[in-house]
Amino acid sequence: MMDFIAKPFGALMEFIYNNLAFHNYGVAIIIFTLFVKIVLLPLTVKQQRSMERQQMIQPELEALQNKYKDDRKKLQEEQMNLYTKYNISPMSGCLPMLLQFPIILAIYQIIRRPLTYIAGLSSGDVKELIGKVNETWANGRGWSGYEIQANKHFIDQAASFADLTGQSGQWINMKFLKIFDLGETPKWKVWEYGDQWKVYLPLLLIPILAVATSYLQMFISNRLNNANKKKDDKEQPALAGMNGMLKILPLMTLFIAFVVPAGLGFYWIVSNIFGILQTILLKKLFNIKKEGSA
Repeated sequence: MMDFIAKPFGALMEFIYNNLAFHNYGVAIIIFTLFVKIVLLPLTVKQQRSMERQQMIQPELEALQNKYKDDRKKLQEEQMNLYTKYNISPMSGCLPMLLQFPIILAIYQIIRRPLTYIAGLSSGDVKELIGKVNETWANGRGWSGYEIQANKHFIDQAASFADLTGQSGQWINMKFLKIFDLGETPKWKVWEYGDQWKVYLPLLLIPILAVATSYLQMFISNRLNNANKKKDDKEQPALAGMNGMLKILPLMTLFIAFVVPAGLGFYWIVSNIFGILQTILLKKLFNIKKEGSA
């Protein structure tokens, strides 16, 4: 279903992995994330500018709330007129967030199926590789879920991989810093690690850092763009609901990061860090612009 996004993104990941990241999977995800941030930058700037304008009209909003405190319908009408006057969209902050969902789904497909989307192998070659590792995989349902395992199997058997695929693709080394296996799924049940504790113990950091950086990004954004006060949330139920949803999303991130390959959680961490830097830099640029026009 997400092939129309996953295929071009997978081709981009392959290019980055081979040419820019020097076959380092973690570095490839970092560069890919930077590319996504650059593509979404115009929308992010628009979102930030809208938040700056909301700060600017705060006194007028409060005046309207005092004037029409007993007439909710009239208050909402006048608030919309004020937003229109200053070219502000109260929900402008939603678009960059909504666009992230199909991107995340596409990245999940790419990470889950590296042989198809990054190595660029045909479905026939992928089935054959998986079948050579374990015949039951090729005959069972949902064989594509075993691409990561098949890829890992052939890392130490490059010659066999080339023979089976006719040298039409390559395996992907999904380790980062020789510690984090970004193809594995983090496990919170530490007592189940057994002999694999060296693999899974470091991966515990991925979900923890994913949720921590999510909340940190939200905290810094609210701190720098103090436009949505509690008072205003009571007057604007839509915004209050949106803010509540934004607080829940990091917890959803924590849950999802424990059920998907660590590469997706790593993408979230890098995306959040870039988002924090982006918010700080844009805030400084808008402040400089304000001072220049004052």
